[in-house]
Amino acid sequence: MKIAFFGTPEHSAKLFQSLLETQGIEVLFAVTNPDRPKGRSKTPVFSPVKQAALEKGLPVFQFESIRKEKEKALEEFARYPAELYLVFAYGSILPKEIFEFPRFGTINLHGSLLPDLRGASPVQTALWKGYDKTGISIQYIGEKMDEGDIIQEAEIPISLQDNTGTLMDRITELGTEHLGKLLAGPRTNPFVSRPQDPSLATYCTKIKPEDRILDFKISAREVHDRIRALAPEPGAVCRFRDKRFVLHQTRWTGEREDRVLPGKLKRMDRKTLLFQCGDGLFLEILSLQPENKNRMSASDFLNGFRITEEDRFE
Repeated sequence: MKIAFFGTPEHSAKLFQSLLETQGIEVLFAVTNPDRPKGRSKTPVFSPVKQAALEKGLPVFQFESIRKEKEKALEEFARYPAELYLVFAYGSILPKEIFEFPRFGTINLHGSLLPDLRGASPVQTALWKGYDKTGISIQYIGEKMDEGDIIQEAEIPISLQDNTGTLMDRITELGTEHLGKLLAGPRTNPFVSRPQDPSLATYCTKIKPEDRILDFKISAREVHDRIRALAPEPGAVCRFRDKRFVLHQTRWTGEREDRVLPGKLKRMDRKTLLFQCGDGLFLEILSLQPENKNRMSASDFLNGFRITEEDRFE
């Protein structure tokens, strides 16, 4: 099958590279976000999908707004007669004129079991809400976000130590497996699909800067879920001794004290540091990042900071 690929970040590039190597699939071109400045030099950097496409000598198209530039886009795409468009983490909503343009329409790989968690942050939101399972949905793109008919779905279990990075790895791996089989070889008819039940729909939004700020007055489970939902990027933040800290990874302990001081730090030994949450339970810190420093383990933090009984995260 001849396809075009729409995607931008690293996980999208992993799927893209796998499809390039799958027998029976021919990728004709890639569409990705414009180059963005990065680092102190603010030098524009290619997206991972663009880098992978250029390495294979494929045409790459980039639009500041594909909605506003749809006529230009369609003119370019018409030169490469793809039968199907595939979207995975592209970062922009496609107008109807584009997603209906190829012979078999446009399909999307979504990181949840639709119609649950439609929207921009299904993986982060599943962790934030403490789900014990999620999955992938391969669906047709329609005029409304993530409401298109479902072609395939598959479940993925979530452990207490999963974060957005590890869960995205498994979503990408499972999506790659299913799409490789779905798209390989010639096709004469559209994919068999089923409509979603709108009465079961839930929605999620983009992560906002204020979502990163931790509130230690809530339960330990809620704090743990928020930290892993925001890991590895952008990271959950708090303050310690008037400095900004990022908490990257915590572990469930079951440790509890009746006297509740949310954010209170408790040193167990030379390597182990806990903090208390609003329900009296403590979480263990596995890694964190002080302001203007590199990410470090709890033991490294304890070597550099003398913790007292009065210390707490704010």
